[in-house]
Amino acid sequence: MMPVLMYSLTPDGLDSIEDALDCIVMFLYHGPTGTVSKAMWKLFPQLLYLVCGDEKDPDGGYGFEYIS
Repeated sequence: MMPVLMYSLTPDGLDSIEDALDCIVMFLYHGPTGTVSKAMWKLFPQLLYLVCGDEKDPDGGYGFEYIS
């Protein structure tokens, strides 16, 4: 499941980004209370890149409209 989520959080997987974000929300909401697994923490850098971009992109990432 994790490789599919990682692909969905890239520019190539932009068509399925909303589904990936819904999955992440469901895993976090219905997961063990009070904890975030190590596997879910591996998604954090990709989510950060999605919103902020990298140092070469002055306008930020391509997924800033998904912040809400």
